[in-house]
Amino acid sequence: MHQESMLEQIRALPGTVWILVLGLFVHRFGTFVVPFLTLYLTDLGYTTGRIGIVFAAMAVGGVIAMFLGGRLADLIGRSRTMAISLAGMAVAMILMWQADSFIAFTISSFLLGITSSMYHPAANSLLVDLVPEARRVTAFAVVRWAVNIGFAAGMAAGGILAEKNFAYLFLGDAISSIVFAGISLWMLPQGIRTSRAKSKWAPALRHILGNKPFIAYFVALGLSVSTFFIWGSSVAKFTTDLGYSKEIYGWIMAANGLLIAICELGISQITRKRNAQRVIALGFFLCGAGVWINGFAHSWVVILIALIVFTFGEMIALPVASAYMAALAPDEMRGRYTAVIGLTWNVGHGIAPWLGLTLYEHQPSLLWWGCLAAGIASAATMLLPLRTKNST
Repeated sequence: MHQESMLEQIRALPGTVWILVLGLFVHRFGTFVVPFLTLYLTDLGYTTGRIGIVFAAMAVGGVIAMFLGGRLADLIGRSRTMAISLAGMAVAMILMWQADSFIAFTISSFLLGITSSMYHPAANSLLVDLVPEARRVTAFAVVRWAVNIGFAAGMAAGGILAEKNFAYLFLGDAISSIVFAGISLWMLPQGIRTSRAKSKWAPALRHILGNKPFIAYFVALGLSVSTFFIWGSSVAKFTTDLGYSKEIYGWIMAANGLLIAICELGISQITRKRNAQRVIALGFFLCGAGVWINGFAHSWVVILIALIVFTFGEMIALPVASAYMAALAPDEMRGRYTAVIGLTWNVGHGIAPWLGLTLYEHQPSLLWWGCLAAGIASAATMLLPLRTKNST
């Protein structure tokens, strides 16, 4: 049987996938604020505890958004849900820009959590709707390629803008959200939709709870995502504590997107042919190990090496993980399945920055070793269904 090459896989993707890729690129380039929010709030004099509350408010909003966005994606369509979410995100970003008190930051962060998280189930579900199963790893890799080019350019630009005036970050974020909302509303299809009765959460949750491979993936991802959010909180503070500027931190983080843009498509062509659970387990372990390496850092060079190890873990795991999750979800429940997976990211976003900063200020080695333990536990959990299957 003929094995499609990477170029053949990419050329076979539908044209609407490239429109979605364009929108995600624009939006990701303009996602300036959250990666720099810890530094912004620190500059304003807020304590670690209060910064943690701001992130927790965002996470609570994100949890609500996932349940709302998952059902809307299945009920009213993917692109409408994305447009509503992104337009609301622009409003929330402006409100955060104008915030002048801890309460105002907490409220605007909560609103940002709701609006910024609603579009994820819809966008991921639409991509799966458009692409046959055999090409989904490549499709997710292409999306991540574009998103991370945007991230690399955005982080570099964000570091420069943050040194000048944080207001530019808020305005850029709001503008990119509005542009993507327009692309979603006028240029993308609605995707698979279900009736009001079939779009309810109760039957979907019963199906999810009986899906053991999905539950194992949910737990493994929940353990692993904590390591992702450490980079935007604890490592950001660690970098500046070593005496480096926000611009240097921005350039280090830009390397993540640049590496993904250069390497991930090629890596995905190797990993898509391997057992998905083993590939995901390896990637999650490397993510934890990458953060752990920061514990040996006395200069930005070691932080960069840590980021490179982490990024290879991310490139190995996430395209395969997205396709693996999509294969576990029935078509008519895809939005709600994706929303449940999104809970891991939103809960991680709420807990990991606060917990990471608390551990960092108390005893940094606890943070770095904790991330390694999370990587090991995540990999072990991902492999559990394989061990159970082999033993039967």
